[in-house]
Amino acid sequence: MDGDRLRIGLIGYGTVGSALGRLVLDGPLPLQLAGISVRNRRRADLPDDIPLVTPEEALDNDVVVELAGGLDGPREWARATLDRGAPYVTANKALLATHGGELAEIAERRVAALLGSASVGGGTPMIETTTHLAATGRVARLRGLVNATTTYILAAMGDGRSYADAVAEAQKAGYAEADASFDVEGRDAAQKLAILASVAWGRWRPESDVAATGIVGLDVQAGSTVRLVAEATEAGMSVAPSELAADDPLANARGIESILEITLDDDSTFRVSGPGAGGDVTAGAVYGDLARLVAGERPILFARG
Repeated sequence: MDGDRLRIGLIGYGTVGSALGRLVLDGPLPLQLAGISVRNRRRADLPDDIPLVTPEEALDNDVVVELAGGLDGPREWARATLDRGAPYVTANKALLATHGGELAEIAERRVAALLGSASVGGGTPMIETTTHLAATGRVARLRGLVNATTTYILAAMGDGRSYADAVAEAQKAGYAEADASFDVEGRDAAQKLAILASVAWGRWRPESDVAATGIVGLDVQAGSTVRLVAEATEAGMSVAPSELAADDPLANARGIESILEITLDDDSTFRVSGPGAGGDVTAGAVYGDLARLVAGERPILFARG
């Protein structure tokens, strides 16, 4: 701690990391950006007065925020941080959907904190809503659209564009990477669904448990409404393209909108929707996790209860 401020070691300074940096520097929470670890040290937008550090040096702070992505480095950084009892905050869905159970166990054993609200839904509070509903009633089903890239592509195809043209349009609009395979093959949605299902039923479930079918080469007729639907019950998880009826609440989603329906055992259904991508909204979710730490909470994603 620096006085009453939490010192943050930030690993990753891309779109989300730089947006978070601005929030930490200008926002109301008592936080200090103590060091930034970044692959490209020549970035023009790096703050002049914040030390550039290695990932290992970033770990030596009150809180570690990892926005770098990937598995090998983040897994080791998370393990080291949690093992010394410090909080680890991440937006890394691949890490949580692959090693989340192991990391939660370390966090519980070391009385640390593991937070990942930004890993699913961007600025839409999908994890938080699922957590709250699972605490008040038994979740029967999750169903939603959790990948903005495929929603954009499929909506464009429903408007008459070819698959190739729709992908190119999504890339030009900034909704798809140059290599969109992670999205169009269904892996992004599968990772997010595994995280949500783990929260809903109190048992960590990996991405490998999700039966995933992507949209590569899919033929969508003009005028039809096809979306990549993620669905889970306690018994199983799937991601697959599905043609939706006009009155289906998921059918109207376009652009980067994400939607999650949570149905409880009493058949009551709750719906949360909002922007599923974007640096500012995703950084806001990370900032919300930091607010919980400032308030004295020590939540553990995937805790066994």
